[in-house]
Amino acid sequence: MKQPPAHSWVEVSVRALVANIRAHRRLIGPKVKLMAVVKSNAYGHGLELVGRVCQRSGQVDWLGVANLKEAAALRQGDIKLPILVLSYYRPFVATDLVWALSHRISFVVYEEEQLKALERAAKQAGKQAHVHLKLETGMARLGVMPSAAALFLKRIRRSPYLKLEGVASHLATAEARDQVFLNKQLGTYEKLIHELGSELTPDILKHIACSAAITAAPQSHYSLVRLGIALYGLWPSRENHELVEGTHKAFSLRPALIWKTQIIELQHLPKGTPVGYDRTFITQRPTVMAAIPVGYWDGYDRKLSNKGVVLIGGTRVPIIGRICMNISMVDVTDVRQRVVVGDEVILIGQQKKATVSADELARHIGTINYEVVTSINPQLPRILT
Repeated sequence: MKQPPAHSWVEVSVRALVANIRAHRRLIGPKVKLMAVVKSNAYGHGLELVGRVCQRSGQVDWLGVANLKEAAALRQGDIKLPILVLSYYRPFVATDLVWALSHRISFVVYEEEQLKALERAAKQAGKQAHVHLKLETGMARLGVMPSAAALFLKRIRRSPYLKLEGVASHLATAEARDQVFLNKQLGTYEKLIHELGSELTPDILKHIACSAAITAAPQSHYSLVRLGIALYGLWPSRENHELVEGTHKAFSLRPALIWKTQIIELQHLPKGTPVGYDRTFITQRPTVMAAIPVGYWDGYDRKLSNKGVVLIGGTRVPIIGRICMNISMVDVTDVRQRVVVGDEVILIGQQKKATVSADELARHIGTINYEVVTSINPQLPRILT
């Protein structure tokens, strides 16, 4: 195998990303705008890499980020799509906001302090600040309460420095099979939109739909949808997957990420040999142990100790012993082909006919696939394939 770019690296498939974008575009149609959510290093896939793929696809209208630092990285990477900062941009540094307004970056707003900071920046930049009013409809996280929405909107509309670009909210249970609460939130959102009425011109973007809602709740599409985890070929939940299988039989997702490393050492251990910290694994037979240069520093969760599986030679082989900070050990005794130092190891992805998915790792450690991929250390190289 050719020399790897690092001890561990992530490969991201352009074809898979574009296929996932197109699959969702077919569902929403040409009139609804599509925002690709690339926050948190594009869910671990590489912020600028994914941003460029989205831009080149010709199918994405907006990019969504968590904070101003991510927005700046995209602009510095020559990505020109409109960007919405979805959640957080404090403390308010005037020079940063002036720069943002000069580079077509929009902001979600939900408190008075934000409006004042954006007004000051807009005055200094000589440009209006484009804002999306965030409404609280049942998530209880960020948003203007329904009772205060009308006054907050009037405050925006009366300011010469602010331009209302969208009205947004967020769904709390879109991933669930039961859509009762989802529909209750949509009802609250629509009621607020109706009450705000004359203050909202037809060009104002209305958005609440996440990945799960795009596929399972078409009534939530409105004028823009926010494509997050499913952009990367991962299902928001098992319930959402099962629901969509029953309603959109031709719809599918393609995981975009493969996480790779290589074997750095082989040891032949006799029966009864303890492996790793705390002696949590003891060989029950003569065992060929392979060490791989990946541990919890890299984002490979320590709870996968004695539970996780990796792929070597197209064979699923188990993690043995405690996962260390920088090294893990696996049992390669049953790999049919000859195993040597330098052999490729798949931590997440497919090798020959075998697969280890982010969902499988999530089940082992008691979490969701979102956390598995976003936990991959951002210092590891990301490579488009």
